[in-house]
Amino acid sequence: MQLSELRKELSFNTELVQLIETLKNIAAAQYHVMEKEKERFDRFMDAFSEFFRVVNLVEVDDPLVHVISDVLGVVVVTSDSGFMGGLNQGVIRRAQAEAERHGPDKVSYIVVGDKGCGTFSDNGVDFAGFGGINQDTIYEQAMAVKEHIVKEVLERRIGKVIIVYPRPLSFSAQTIETINLLPCGELFDKEAESEVTEHVGHRGFVADARKIIVESSLSDMLEYLSGVWVTSKLFEVFEDSKLAEFSARAMHLEGSGQKLEKDRKKIEHQCFKAAHELIDKGMRESFASRGKKKRRKPAA
Repeated sequence: MQLSELRKELSFNTELVQLIETLKNIAAAQYHVMEKEKERFDRFMDAFSEFFRVVNLVEVDDPLVHVISDVLGVVVVTSDSGFMGGLNQGVIRRAQAEAERHGPDKVSYIVVGDKGCGTFSDNGVDFAGFGGINQDTIYEQAMAVKEHIVKEVLERRIGKVIIVYPRPLSFSAQTIETINLLPCGELFDKEAESEVTEHVGHRGFVADARKIIVESSLSDMLEYLSGVWVTSKLFEVFEDSKLAEFSARAMHLEGSGQKLEKDRKKIEHQCFKAAHELIDKGMRESFASRGKKKRRKPAA
């Protein structure tokens, strides 16, 4: 390869390494900013959990409390960003494994993310699709997905709902998580282990459903409390997915940057070698030219 071509390749490689380093730093900064905001979920649950202890609703016959249908709803959360290092494929494989365990003919997919929707569409799998998670509209997206899920459960087309999503273990590691979303009867059960009992303990209820007069129907109360909880859980899951996305992108870019840096040093060495070979060639040609002139000089 000519020296001029090597220098062009070296210049391109150097600029690419700088670009990847910048993208990595942006992803790292976004991760740390969003990570600090997650503390608000604990504060929310501390306040919201008390509402589940107002009245005993665990025995109410409602699809939001008990499984009515044998169809499993699987919410698959994917990312539309690049440089993910196969994180989306891991989420989709886990979702398909959950479907296989339950029975593929008894599964209804809800897919979040255009890339995930594209994969399911290419495989000819029916699903309800939603756009990729946007950091500025996470709440609105969580509300939209919640409306769809709650409607499907209340109309008894879906029984149990689970979510499969990427969750960051730390800045440098991610895992694929599966959690139960609906029905959420354990939230109303003082004996069950749930997020509510974690925040308020195993305290009793203020009143029993058979001994209290309420203006709203028990189903309306259930639907409201369940809907708010599902929305908050989806919001938290979507933020975790973005955190995992930033983390995976930073780690993937780190690996790519290290590989490109090795390539850059290799090209730099080739440039150095080619430049010296060019200098040596010029010196040899110069000495050869001088020798010819001396031999051609007539004798005195």
